[in-house]
Amino acid sequence: MIFMERLNHRENLLRMIRKNGGGWIPFTLDIGAIPGFTQPVFRRFTSETGSERPDEYFDYDFRTFSLRGRFGGKNPRSLYDDLPEDTVFDEWGIGHWAGGAEGTYERMYAPFAGIDSPDRIDRHPVPVIEVPEDAKRIESYRSRGYPVFGYAGSIYEWSWWLRGMERFMEDLIIRPKLADTVVRLVSVYVEKLALKSAEAGIDVLCFYDDVGMQTGLQISPVLWRSFIKPRWVSIIKKVRSEYPGILFFLHSCGNVTEIVGDIVEAGFHILHPVQPECMDFGQVWERYGENIVLCGTVSAQRTFSFGSPDDVRQELRYYRELCGPDKRCILCPSNMIQPETPWENVLAFVEEARKERARNQG
Repeated sequence: MIFMERLNHRENLLRMIRKNGGGWIPFTLDIGAIPGFTQPVFRRFTSETGSERPDEYFDYDFRTFSLRGRFGGKNPRSLYDDLPEDTVFDEWGIGHWAGGAEGTYERMYAPFAGIDSPDRIDRHPVPVIEVPEDAKRIESYRSRGYPVFGYAGSIYEWSWWLRGMERFMEDLIIRPKLADTVVRLVSVYVEKLALKSAEAGIDVLCFYDDVGMQTGLQISPVLWRSFIKPRWVSIIKKVRSEYPGILFFLHSCGNVTEIVGDIVEAGFHILHPVQPECMDFGQVWERYGENIVLCGTVSAQRTFSFGSPDDVRQELRYYRELCGPDKRCILCPSNMIQPETPWENVLAFVEEARKERARNQG
């Protein structure tokens, strides 16, 4: 009698990444290290289940834990002349205002909007990295056999958040020194955050750098390769030199087909989302699936929100059938599950995704 090796979740992910034959296609409702439920959906989850832990209740294949960054100066509000009273600030001092709405995008206020001096940008407070008191959860998850995904920042996205999108895009063309100053400031911090996260025991460093629109890239591939790609290459090389077993996850919404090869070359192991509205998963899989794990994503803006449970199941079956022989795929949403999503669609996703694991775990 032949017995199949029973893998835990972490071993399954590592074998899939290393092309050693994973046991099953893993799933999660999170977006890398970021919770996959918007607040209205999370409230529905707690109401339906009595639980506050979707990862535990549905038994995702991954767990998440992230270090925290806080503003390194005294008062971020002092960076601005006038802001709404309920503006909140992130670790860079970027202002975020949603006007009391939730489950939506907020207006952002860029602290570098009125600055044209690289020296002043260099003096901006860099975020302070904090290790939360409950960091022992990392080892707890790993001891239970789960890989841990942790947030590790962005480069392009943080750069334009700091400067303002229009100004940053102008800088790339007519003020390249200023643009590079912003990118360098951000990259130095991202490297520190990545190294600190790896030191804490996080298995998969998750970076978020939306460079795509649904019609193509926000900036030309030439500009991305000149300003952004070299920073990713440097960060990944540095972190890998100190933590050879670490894995790298990149999220970028939109159509990034033009630079998927560059993302592979930079050293990323996982790409999310291969957005179904604007990218052909089958074509990307055929060309790059051998060299990077692609996330087979159910559309958050279309299928989850406005499709039926059968539509959700059908999308998952497509990914399973395409990637099944190699099992080099992760089943997940394309982005956070939106407030209008029927609860039955969430359940359909989990039920269908768990069938894949049940069939292969034995």
